[in-house]
Amino acid sequence: MNKLFTVTAILFISTFATAQQTTDSLQQKATQSIKEKFPRARVLNFEYGQSLSREFDSEFFDEKFQEGEIKSQRTFNASANIPIYKTRKWGLTGSVNYQFNEFEFNNIETTDITVFEQNGTVNFHNFSTAVSSTYFSTLFKKPVIYNASLIVDGNDEGLERVKGLVGLSFILKRTARTTMTLGAIVFIDPTSQLPFFPTFSYNHRFKNSKWEVDFILPQRLLLRRMVGENGRFSIGSSFGSTGFYVNVDNPNFAETFEYSQLEIKSGIIYEHRFSDYLIGTFQGGLQNFISNRLTEKGEPTNDFIYKNNQDPTGYFQVGISIDPFTKK
Repeated sequence: MNKLFTVTAILFISTFATAQQTTDSLQQKATQSIKEKFPRARVLNFEYGQSLSREFDSEFFDEKFQEGEIKSQRTFNASANIPIYKTRKWGLTGSVNYQFNEFEFNNIETTDITVFEQNGTVNFHNFSTAVSSTYFSTLFKKPVIYNASLIVDGNDEGLERVKGLVGLSFILKRTARTTMTLGAIVFIDPTSQLPFFPTFSYNHRFKNSKWEVDFILPQRLLLRRMVGENGRFSIGSSFGSTGFYVNVDNPNFAETFEYSQLEIKSGIIYEHRFSDYLIGTFQGGLQNFISNRLTEKGEPTNDFIYKNNQDPTGYFQVGISIDPFTKK
């Protein structure tokens, strides 16, 4: 799953704590809540991240392969979400995303076959665009959101694949301090390591406290509180992914592969609102790598030809979001 694929998935996992039963209010409050929780859902978002040094070992066709050190991994992500059309119950949004990944390797022995690890620096440039349709309605007398997205992606070598997803999310419970939602997402993509998963969210503000718990399955578990008038502090863990295309210059293999990296980041997040439409974010902590696989383009991830195991390491990420349509 690349970044834009993940973003379009989480757009309707969020909670809608103050939404009313009317469709107009549901759409407005849902949109505000999503943007409040997910920077990449805002009109413009820019992020730079870096993970620190760690050791790794790998397997190629189930045989022991290269090992060495990843001195650093740097990422830059720029995304834009532009409303195209909106009615009382239906909305259409266009999204574009650019993702840059840079790996710096060290102490790797040279072999006859090279996947993408090699001593020095290796860069990957990936692009994606999506059109998402969202429909606001009711189900069993409860507010519900339906979503369908069509995604086209590629890299600096050209367009690669067309993907999609469908899903829904509706409110189970809503009180003054607690909101629960339930839903499901299906990825129309055979290469996804998570082709289907249920979604569940739980948001609870503790009585007589500034703290609240924000749980979104399978994306994150956070404890957070406001800091002053314009800041917000969070501590916890989040699940995410990094994916990009790898072009292999070897006549014995396919020309294009997909690298998929699943990870859990644990630590702190601080967000600060500089103005009604400008928000900065810093986060850092420990990064654990769950699954790192290389698969021929379009093939299921279970048919991977290569995988690696990476030690946990530290990371940090800074970002800036611009959203002229959002109020404080």
